[in-house]
Amino acid sequence: PVELFERPAHTFVGHFIGSPGMNILPCDLQAGSARFGDHAIALEGPIRGEAQGKTEIGIRPEFVSLAPTGLPATVTKVSDVGRHTVVECRANDTRINAVIEGAGSETTPEKGAAVHLEFRRDQTRLYVDGWLASDPETAVEAVQ
Repeated sequence: PVELFERPAHTFVGHFIGSPGMNILPCDLQAGSARFGDHAIALEGPIRGEAQGKTEIGIRPEFVSLAPTGLPATVTKVSDVGRHTVVECRANDTRINAVIEGAGSETTPEKGAAVHLEFRRDQTRLYVDGWLASDPETAVEAVQ
């Protein structure tokens, strides 16, 4: 079940399982790198094959964080859901959710705030035509 949650084979499963569901961002591939708008997004590891078709980045809200630098976004909604807060943002006209631990924290941004989002690399996947198209980086690749 953890594998199904963290590395869903298809975007439908990723969005359906979990609340909120997996963020799905349109992207372009340039020289083997995923780009969301003007920003390069580091993926979990190598891309499988040619990656021909509709390309998207998939990342669960639990692995999106607010950071001093990163993808610029605007907060559109803040929801206190108990032990954590869901911060809904917009970047490049795409909704991106982040789950922030500690509900109602002093560091929780308000609606309308300009923020930067950071994606945990080892949890950032590439999908082609809805299907998982990236593999985790191996220890050998990480050293190179």
